[in-house]
This record gives sequence, structure tokens and C-alpha cells, in this order.
Amino acid sequence: MGVEIYTKDSCMFCQKAKALFDENGISYKEHDVSTIDKFKAMQELISGAKTVPQIIIDGHLIGGYDVLDAHKEAIFEKLKKKQI
Repeated sequence: MGVEIYTKDSCMFCQKAKALFDENGISYKEHDVSTIDKFKAMQELISGAKTVPQIIIDGHLIGGYDVLDAHKEAIFEKLKKKQI
């Protein structure tokens, strides 16, 4: 399943999250939800989502950039092991 990130073009935290994945060599699928319709569609898929980024790893919602940043060592260690 891998990594999915729901983003908006103007979102600074989305850019930071993508940069962390890029710096660690982890590929991801980006879903741009910059339009109202796409954002609403994201909210239907992710209950309670009110902000971006929304980061999903292997089908599990981990949350936004703050959660990614707080747990980045463990998250990226696990993801790098899966790539081997």
C-alpha cells in the first residue's frame, strides 16, 4: 500500500512532510485536494479530517505533519526496512 499524502499547493506543512519523505528516499502518492470538491472527497474518506496534510501509511492514518515530525525516526526506520 505504501504512503499517501493528501495536500494543498499553498500548505507549508504539506511541503515539509513531502520533503521529509524525499530526504529519506521514501516514495509516496500525493493527492492534491486544493479544490473544494477534492477536499470534501478527502473528508468523506478520512473521517474528521479538517486540515492537510493527512498522511496514510499502509492504510493507517497517522495524521498530519506534527505527528510525522514527532515520530519520524521510528516511521522512517520502519519504512526503510520495508524497501529492502
